[in-house]
Amino acid sequence: MRQLKYRYNPATCRYEPVPVQGRTVLGIALSYICLTCGLFVGLLFLHSTLFTTETEKKLTHENSILKVHHKELSRELQTVRASLHGLKQTEETVFEKLAGNLTNPQLLNQFSYTPAQQEVTNFKKQVTETQTESANLLNKARYTNFILANNLNFTKESIDLLANIPSLQPVENTELTKLASGYGERMHPFHGANYFHQGVDFVAPRGTPVYASASGTVNLVLFSDLQMGKGNIIEIDHGNGYKTRYHHLDKISVKQGQKVSKGNEIGTVGMTGGAVSPHLHFEVLKDNKHVNPVDYLFEGLTSTQYAALKLLAKQKNQALD
Repeated sequence: MRQLKYRYNPATCRYEPVPVQGRTVLGIALSYICLTCGLFVGLLFLHSTLFTTETEKKLTHENSILKVHHKELSRELQTVRASLHGLKQTEETVFEKLAGNLTNPQLLNQFSYTPAQQEVTNFKKQVTETQTESANLLNKARYTNFILANNLNFTKESIDLLANIPSLQPVENTELTKLASGYGERMHPFHGANYFHQGVDFVAPRGTPVYASASGTVNLVLFSDLQMGKGNIIEIDHGNGYKTRYHHLDKISVKQGQKVSKGNEIGTVGMTGGAVSPHLHFEVLKDNKHVNPVDYLFEGLTSTQYAALKLLAKQKNQALD
């Protein structure tokens, strides 16, 4: 109970209780509120410092792994860009030399015993004959295409088979930076020995959409809680002997027996099974035999981009599963 305060009153020659003022009550209430808030914030800070949840541990582990792979991919991307730059310079040099040889009579005379003017005349004649021959070949090719266009018949089944070739990258990869490990002999991430990697690995954050590489029917959906193996898996049968498999998925949004079209979202990237970081392991099978997926993933890419993708896939590095 609150103790009362007394004050001496000279008029009555008595000690009288001091009335409680509203300002005093408000000050005490604010003090209690501030003390309570400070204590609560201190407890939260102490809890977050001393205790770490399983989710925070997983996220911290994933972030450390992603930082390492980001550095490796950045170095590989710089190597690819340097190679492309070198190829471009070589192409320009070759073109300049060819153009100089075609327009410089002195260079032509180094390989001839005839006068320069006669050599230039002969060369012009050869160019004219070549142009005529090229024009004849072009007309012949046009005629052949015309004959083929009028005699070839494509059935709906044959067109569907062409559409069912797994040619679309299963994750969005316009910058060509997500392909981390290719098909073939690679280093195992756990025991460090070389083994045959039967697919390609696309590095992407957990939850990144995964798309069907071609149209087909889902013939396998597998969920696994084991901290080893291939984790959650989808297998799609595309017909004509083609199948694709998608490993280490987080979420799966299709069911077994469901028909999907090329580009449909079928799940998200995860880290299930024996994966050292969030990624998608993608496989292509032809007549139940594994083949190199990069040989098919050309849709939406220019020739230069596809060459860069194949160069990335040839890097002899560590796989992620």
